[in-house]
Amino acid sequence: MPALGKPAGMTPLAPVYRRPRLSRTSFGAGPLAALVAVGSVFLLAQAAPTDDAFTRDPAYKKMVAMNRDVRSSIADIEVHTKVKSFPPMSLTFRGHSYFKAPDRQRVVFDNVPGMIEGMVKDSPSIAPAALWPQHYHVTVEKLGGGLRTFHLTAQSPADPISAPNVTADAKSGLMSRVSFVGRNGSTVSNDLTYMPLGKHMVVATQSGSAAGKGYKADVTTTFSNYRLNAAVDDAVFTKE
Repeated sequence: MPALGKPAGMTPLAPVYRRPRLSRTSFGAGPLAALVAVGSVFLLAQAAPTDDAFTRDPAYKKMVAMNRDVRSSIADIEVHTKVKSFPPMSLTFRGHSYFKAPDRQRVVFDNVPGMIEGMVKDSPSIAPAALWPQHYHVTVEKLGGGLRTFHLTAQSPADPISAPNVTADAKSGLMSRVSFVGRNGSTVSNDLTYMPLGKHMVVATQSGSAAGKGYKADVTTTFSNYRLNAAVDDAVFTKE
């Protein structure tokens, strides 16, 4: 979940991409992986800290501290997907994104067509920033303009994402880009923009791409009508 997230995975409560519990009507694997829920040239990287030294980085501290008062959220979501296949396909999905602290997230689409329902499977995601020390080996690359890129390497060989990368602003802690490589060789990249909502910053758009064996896709996701600290039934995260 974070400034109010996908990538990775990601929830509109950015900058944390939480591990969602997804159903066949939630985020997709193949080209739909870029729904997560996606290059600038900078100065040369400085020496990268290793192990848990990254937890002292100001950008990381901001990511962990953001929006601790938000215990739940609901947002409308609209996803435009252009699959570069033959023939090419343009698809639009609408639905809702749900979050409930500490780490429950689900995106449910209202109009997934039967022709692609089989493609809509559990999608991998990046663990919340606060849990990175438990899930990843992390190095920090200091970039120009006060940006940081966190290079994550999964500690567990069972993690479907082997190499996530998160770029964030050191002052605000907002993530500007999330990308990852899956163990199956698929790649996903998302660029994020934000809008203010009261004292919070919420994700407005995610624009990205996904590629894998037999597919390439461009995806733009928009979030709107946020309801923060709204009542969210636990059944939302368990029903198929």
